[in-house]
Amino acid sequence: MKRLTAFILSAAIIASLFCACGTAEDSKTHTVYFRDYTKSKTASATFFNSKSGKKKEVKMKPVEKDKNSTTFSCEGDTSLYNMAYITCGKEKTGEFAFNKCVSGWQKTEDNFLPYTYGEKETNYFAKFDKKTLKYKGYEKDIYIWKPDDYDAKSSEKYATVYVLDAQFMTTAKEEKDTVGGCPVVPEQVKAMTQATGKKAIMVGVDNSFPRDYELVPKIGVSADEKRFGKAEYFGMNGTEFSDFAAKVLVPYIQKNYNVETNAENTSLAGASLSGLSAFYITTEHPEIFGTLGAFSPSFWEFDDATWEKYLKKKSFDENSPFLYFYTGAARADTDPYVTNMYNRLKKLGYPKEKLALHFNEKGEHSAVLWRSVFSEFLNAMVFQRLEPLQNDEKK
Repeated sequence: MKRLTAFILSAAIIASLFCACGTAEDSKTHTVYFRDYTKSKTASATFFNSKSGKKKEVKMKPVEKDKNSTTFSCEGDTSLYNMAYITCGKEKTGEFAFNKCVSGWQKTEDNFLPYTYGEKETNYFAKFDKKTLKYKGYEKDIYIWKPDDYDAKSSEKYATVYVLDAQFMTTAKEEKDTVGGCPVVPEQVKAMTQATGKKAIMVGVDNSFPRDYELVPKIGVSADEKRFGKAEYFGMNGTEFSDFAAKVLVPYIQKNYNVETNAENTSLAGASLSGLSAFYITTEHPEIFGTLGAFSPSFWEFDDATWEKYLKKKSFDENSPFLYFYTGAARADTDPYVTNMYNRLKKLGYPKEKLALHFNEKGEHSAVLWRSVFSEFLNAMVFQRLEPLQNDEKK
């Protein structure tokens, strides 16, 4: 009888552990925090789906308070909503992506920025290891950010988030007047780790000069080449830059930092021309990069016929990278070119479960908007899905 009782208790404990783990992983709800420095007495979060327009307002509860700020929190359903905004007092914050890689956002008199819950004070000017790498006589500045608890000898290796255009995506050069208009990527990666447990470092590439030349690949005659002439600068072009990323940059990071070497834990992001470049590099090297974040990518550089010819040479399967696209409307941003690319890839047989498009009808070509949705790219890297954007894309 004692043995039977012990067996039943043991089975119950094991079952409860499995249930607890499953609940944590499969839970649709996620807690978001809002730290308010404007001393509002109340706050509510409005969650919404950017595709369907479905909304839900939730009253936030105060969870922390000090002499400078009040922190509120509430839960939302990440399977139904991918965006949110906060109403505090009579003011409405900017909209931001809501998913399991988000920790919190904070509002001051001047800015509305992502932050990691639990930080007493957020420093948006992160410290970087600066390296200069060479390729065929060409020098490129690289900025590597590591979390404060980075352990070079840990058996638990880190994922790598590569970001092009580091000069305005990460405040790598510490231009302190630009933080309000910067995606502040290191803080978003830090928030991802706090929210999910997924550890990562960030590698930023400075593409400030000669930006237009090195980010446009040679897959045909580009729009810039038609206007300005030969698309090269001292022999460097977007195809050469792709080779640099695959043959120099990634091997250097994987040799010198404690990171995973598989594509599943290696992601690449860029915006505008660097979004175009990131897309090209990812499609050229799917064995290296498992997730793409292309924010308002400049797909207009090539006409439909050129893209069709290029992409038809590629093979796509269930192991293809997860491709996340974000764009705003025509004239203000890079649509319809991005939506056309999304539809083209589906037509050519790209796995639907590996594609996600966030179309923002009110979106402009703005780093502030890229910052607001950057966590969707991180969520794609961690979970390989973006449910609210893909609900009608399932097989």
